[in-house]
Amino acid sequence: AFLEACADEIEALGDTVIREAMRETALPEKRLTGEVGRTTGQLRLFAKVLRRGDYLGARIDTATDAAPDLRQIQQALGPVAVFGASNFPFAFSVAGGDTASAFAAGCPVVVKAHPGHMVTSEMVGNAIEAAVKKSGMPAGTFNMIFGGMVGAQLVQEPAIKAVGFTGSQTGGRALFDLASQREEPIPVYAEMSSVNPMFMLPAAIEARGAELAEGLAGSVCLGAGQFCTGPGVIIGVKSPAMTAFIETLGEALKSKPGQVMLNHGLLDNYQHGVERLKGLNGVREVVAGSAESNQAAARLFMADKSVLFDDAQPLMEEVFGPSTVVVELDSADELEAAARAINGQLTATVTGDDAEIARHKPLVTALSRRAGRVLFNGFPTGVAVNDA
Repeated sequence: AFLEACADEIEALGDTVIREAMRETALPEKRLTGEVGRTTGQLRLFAKVLRRGDYLGARIDTATDAAPDLRQIQQALGPVAVFGASNFPFAFSVAGGDTASAFAAGCPVVVKAHPGHMVTSEMVGNAIEAAVKKSGMPAGTFNMIFGGMVGAQLVQEPAIKAVGFTGSQTGGRALFDLASQREEPIPVYAEMSSVNPMFMLPAAIEARGAELAEGLAGSVCLGAGQFCTGPGVIIGVKSPAMTAFIETLGEALKSKPGQVMLNHGLLDNYQHGVERLKGLNGVREVVAGSAESNQAAARLFMADKSVLFDDAQPLMEEVFGPSTVVVELDSADELEAAARAINGQLTATVTGDDAEIARHKPLVTALSRRAGRVLFNGFPTGVAVNDA
């Protein structure tokens, strides 16, 4: 009932919170309205799981002559610190998935408000507080703090028993290190940066390369490329069809208008990331779209396969924004080796027909060990909110 009350109170904020989020993040109204729906849907999904009861993980090993009656059940860890993401001011923020799951597990939550949308955070936090009171939940079920250096203090606070984090590799690792150095180490559940490699199998490129290129350009530029599941590295096999695919992708990206990012800091980081790619040996910029000085331009890079196989993994560092890197392999036999050359990822995608994918089963196996989700014949920007 508390989770459902949180959803109701957030919906009751109506257009007021949408307008505030638009002002703080430059995200469009339609996107934010959909995100509020996703956020309240997550809360109600967890309520449904609780009512079903299977989350308890209850198990009873009945007594025998050799052993006593043993019972196991899931129990809440304790207060959870939640760090929201800049790019999803609702669904991965104050009342996002980490908060919803912590509440559902029976854990109080302390949110570190993201500096990129503090007023939006305050409004959503007030909605949760209202739900706490209306549901008769204990005081302290929810709290929120603001500030620059308070995150480190929060993770080191002895009362905190777990951390949920969405953001950069640097930020997540810093919190992980702090949590592991505590007198009582605690778990850090971190969703960190990812380049979400896409493997384009030869027959698929031959059959529908132009269609795939257009769809990929849309995925790269969706929301100014500010999705943690954005396709940052595209891997294919050299062929005339692959050359045509790259040319079509370049033209599609060149036609995309410049976009305003969430804040100036992210735009600066994007420009730095672009310059880093330009400075890598074996990488060249193929397309740079047009944009105003306060906008991010779409970019397409080509990288020699030696850069992908470099032990330093220079292509595995995310460039957060509307850009992607294409790597051409000499033969399909190198696809599995390319999969082994990538590090941990949120997603990996394989594009091909059923027969072609079946021929590359070792590729799929390698990717399944490196990615949280393996997708087939789609684009990684998106996630279904359901039990799985």
